[in-house]
Amino acid sequence: MLWRQLRIVARVYCHGCPEPGVFLSVLRRLVIVIGWLAVFSLLVGLAFWQFQRGQEKSRLLEAYGAAQAHSGALEVNADAARSVSASGVAFIKACFTGRYEQDRQFLLDGQIHDGIAGFDVWTPLKPADGDPVIVNRGWVAQDANRAPAGSLRVPENDREVCGMLVRFPRSGWSFRASVEPHGWPKVVVYPDPAELEQALGSRVYPLLLQLDSHEPDGFERNWRPVVMPPERHYGYAFQWASLALTWVVISVVFWRRHR
Repeated sequence: MLWRQLRIVARVYCHGCPEPGVFLSVLRRLVIVIGWLAVFSLLVGLAFWQFQRGQEKSRLLEAYGAAQAHSGALEVNADAARSVSASGVAFIKACFTGRYEQDRQFLLDGQIHDGIAGFDVWTPLKPADGDPVIVNRGWVAQDANRAPAGSLRVPENDREVCGMLVRFPRSGWSFRASVEPHGWPKVVVYPDPAELEQALGSRVYPLLLQLDSHEPDGFERNWRPVVMPPERHYGYAFQWASLALTWVVISVVFWRRHR
């Protein structure tokens, strides 16, 4: 029906043009070629994207392994930490001395452990001088009211807290506010440091401290630098590349049969 309508329009408005059948035949072939190239480009692009993601995960694992192998903790001031955070990969063993602010804690929503929904508990550690350090004390389950199933209280005495400095986790998208406006503890959805600073009313250390497994006053801790291993990304890349090759083979066979 569409080709018939185009043929009628061509006859009415284009007296000096080639035969409508020739014009429509060329147009049809052009549409087919553009569509074929679009599908092929999409499949190849997805293959390269997954391959690059695999390489990124490999670099993260290498950096994490190097940090784990480091024998001692480092002292990293806030300015140096901001430079590390901006550079991309950040895994640094570090220790801080201060006291926990148990009355102002954050609950990172949407965390799954062994198929159970829960929160990661983020507690500010206030040093004697300097910006508060956000400490990820680990995972707790949530109850039927979407509240922590256990107590979050922690002694507020001065202490040394050790762990691994990492970049704050990020999510691709969310339709919810990142930080609840009222009440403590606040449920958060992958906030950036600026949003945490607004909630606390002060600057915060630019990296997140994942509490070591041997440190007290923590919860379930199974720190992983990546959720999906690089091998899975490489597997997906192979699948997309195979689909692109299959698309080419099917197209060639179809073209040869209908020449």
